[in-house]
Amino acid sequence: MKYLGAGTATLASAGSAVAKGRNRTSKTDTMRLFSEVDVAGAQEVVTQNTWAYVATGDGFAVIDWRNPNRPEKVVDMHAPGVGIADVKVENDVLAVCSQGSEEHDHDGNGGNTVPDSEIGTHFYDVSDPTDPQYQGTFQVLPAGVHNAHLVDGVAYICKEAPFDDSALLIVDISDPTDPTLLSEWRVEDAHPELDSPTNFVHDVYAQDGYAYLAYWDAGTRVLDVSDPTDPVEVSAFGEAPGADQGTSGNVNDRIYGPPGNAHYVQPSPDGDHVYVGAETYIIESGKIKVFDVTDFDAPKQVAEVEPPDVNEGIFGKTSHNFDVTANRLYTSWYDGGATVFDITDPSTPEQRYRYDPDGSSFWTAVRARGFVVVSDIGSGIRFLKPDHGQ
Repeated sequence: MKYLGAGTATLASAGSAVAKGRNRTSKTDTMRLFSEVDVAGAQEVVTQNTWAYVATGDGFAVIDWRNPNRPEKVVDMHAPGVGIADVKVENDVLAVCSQGSEEHDHDGNGGNTVPDSEIGTHFYDVSDPTDPQYQGTFQVLPAGVHNAHLVDGVAYICKEAPFDDSALLIVDISDPTDPTLLSEWRVEDAHPELDSPTNFVHDVYAQDGYAYLAYWDAGTRVLDVSDPTDPVEVSAFGEAPGADQGTSGNVNDRIYGPPGNAHYVQPSPDGDHVYVGAETYIIESGKIKVFDVTDFDAPKQVAEVEPPDVNEGIFGKTSHNFDVTANRLYTSWYDGGATVFDITDPSTPEQRYRYDPDGSSFWTAVRARGFVVVSDIGSGIRFLKPDHGQ
């Protein structure tokens, strides 16, 4: 359990104590392909019970995998806007995030009369997953939403861009036809020295009254959202050296290269550890760092998972989205494949299984119903059979 002190957490470094989880291929640790289904444009995939929901760039797809031997695409739906890379689902509500508007004829008079209405997070009723019904949109201008998370009737929405106005938006979706802003949080409001285009919120994961924000070079920020109208920062870790440099130096190099680049974050189910993936495009491939946060006032890095020793290039094998269970870490590495780690001891992640077929590139890996479900970018969803971890 956590100890919650009076102030914002200080940053901690594990230095030489950080253990490294290796990510190497062997002939004895390959996951096997169990089944697959073609989904054009596939990016993020999330699962709920026997259904998988997939972002497809211009909309979303729904996969019925009640029979894992024969998964079937039952919905392939266009959604308002473009750049739809993220979907999330909770109970009967599906969130679909768009990052721009389309230029086509909506009203029959030769043009899109309300393009701004397409930019943001759209909500669908999926009480019948085979027949999603549009409910409403929470508009986020000017650049829309790349990622969001749904918990207990609240949407945690990342307004990533423009980078100088990035914010976490907390939205009441108890009535999805009328999503209502409850509050917003910006790192520079709490820490004026971090007002920089390299510090933007890329992703968020909410659990047990806390929101964990992947805030690029500002590291991971943890907010107490027990009152979603008044989020309060309670911890921070992984901030990059130079995160307070503002616009000095080569901003693009700072954004695309290490250190920093907190891209995806997820806590362990018990909340004692937080896994943070870096996405880097130059110098080196991004790793996944593991932080012990049993004391929010003294978080410390205890391990890191290195990118795979396969394939050429840097961006092609950087860390991307992943999933954390009680004793397993399910990871995707773009062209570097998908890997499962044993994290029974979070300080010493150990590789158990890999899947790295030629010609594939993976957006995410999640655990569901005893399978690893991976999204092969642009082409489809694959169901892999791994170990028997929880």
